[in-house]
Amino acid sequence: MKHITSRVGDDKDLWQRFKKGDRNAFARIYKDYYMPLFNYGIKIRNQHEFIKDCIQEVFYDIIRHHESLGDVKNILLYLITSLRRKIFRKLRSDFSFKCDTLLYYNHQFSDEGQEEAVFREQDDYHDKDLLRTFLDQLPRRQKEALLMKFYLNFDYEDIASLMEMNVQSVRNLIHRSIKSLRARLKKELFSSRVG
Repeated sequence: MKHITSRVGDDKDLWQRFKKGDRNAFARIYKDYYMPLFNYGIKIRNQHEFIKDCIQEVFYDIIRHHESLGDVKNILLYLITSLRRKIFRKLRSDFSFKCDTLLYYNHQFSDEGQEEAVFREQDDYHDKDLLRTFLDQLPRRQKEALLMKFYLNFDYEDIASLMEMNVQSVRNLIHRSIKSLRARLKKELFSSRVG
């Protein structure tokens, strides 16, 4: 997915026009943000029709309440927050929910610090398969934070806002997740090469 950086001034103006009932503004919001929402949604639950339904409900909700909505500086962030809530509200009773971690590999990770390089170190199929397995075993919030950081390229402040956490807690969560993945990979790779 091509990373979308919001144009703060344009977003603010577009949102204001939408709130005043401008149909062209809504059409542009829908056109510009439908696919990023869809791509985000299928990372949480890889069921296309389910995600499409959730997105339609998000757009229906904002149309229905357009006059009473608050000001928005970053439309994508606002819509993703709304979609995330919608998806997880619907999934609360679905015990079979499982992130499809294979989709984490349809993109190139960025913001490569020393720890983040763990994702690039896995060159062969077996190692990537192990990483997928270990990612799938992470708690849901850890997987979600990694998805937002490395797939959507959100900064820590945006992730904190979406996950309703403080920034330092998000940094700690991502750090612990990567540290855990790295340790498990090293242990598994060492034991498979020794044994």
